[in-house]
Amino acid sequence: MEANWDDHRYFLAIARERSLTAAGKALGVSQPTVSRRLEALESKLKVRLFDRTRHGYELTSVGMDLFDTVQQVEEDLTEVDRKIYGKDQDLTGGLRITCTEIFLNGYLSPFVWQFLKQNPGIEFSVICTDSQLSLSRNDADLAIRFTQRPPETLVGRRLASVAFGVYTASDAAGDRFTPSKREEWDWIGVHDEMHNRLLFGGAFPESRFKHRVDSVAAMQSMVQSGLGVTVLPCYVADRDERLRRAEPEPLPNGKLDLWILHHPDIRSVYRVRLFADFITDLIMSDLDLFEGRRPL
Repeated sequence: MEANWDDHRYFLAIARERSLTAAGKALGVSQPTVSRRLEALESKLKVRLFDRTRHGYELTSVGMDLFDTVQQVEEDLTEVDRKIYGKDQDLTGGLRITCTEIFLNGYLSPFVWQFLKQNPGIEFSVICTDSQLSLSRNDADLAIRFTQRPPETLVGRRLASVAFGVYTASDAAGDRFTPSKREEWDWIGVHDEMHNRLLFGGAFPESRFKHRVDSVAAMQSMVQSGLGVTVLPCYVADRDERLRRAEPEPLPNGKLDLWILHHPDIRSVYRVRLFADFITDLIMSDLDLFEGRRPL
């Protein structure tokens, strides 16, 4: 008995995520559902596709062969979908955006309704993640990404050079968080040491992390509560009345480029192009905020 394409979607998700739970999250289904679908597929094909190891689900040699074939089929089907979708000039239908949670909550959300009010037929969805979703696989239509090297398979535009600064609570004691007492500051970092070194290490190698969280949004919340200082993007923190800069100037070497990106095959989709123009105009009008020059 041959497996259908839906079976192969489950197979690809497990192979990419190497975990039934993670595959279920990627597919929007439960872990037991993924497990049942895998068992059914292996039973239909009468082969074992994965070895269950302590590192996760590893493809067997047969599974590797199947992965190459199924991935090529997926790419071919996705290309056909993109070409058809790329001819869509309608202002109704779905529009999928991916960006970070801090960009959505810290900047974009108040403006989205303006776009949707003007275009009520659009069904808008946002995927908030720090991971780089594959626009080539149609995971999203548009990506708003902070990167120095956007993928060569995508096209788009660099919108701004995003500045970062050091912030504390606006009502924190003035003499506690001053540059002269920097060695006494309680820093708020994340659990990922590589991220800490990237964000703090160059400008503040002496920083001592008293508290650790797992997201930029959580860092912002901790600082608002007066628990210390941290590095935040200026476009978020300079608009937050509960925060103030502990250092008057943005970090000299702490900038990331902000890009808006899409796959070349959908550049002619009118609603995608319209939203890309909307975001571009919005950020261009706020360059002083993104680049850390807004008056304090």
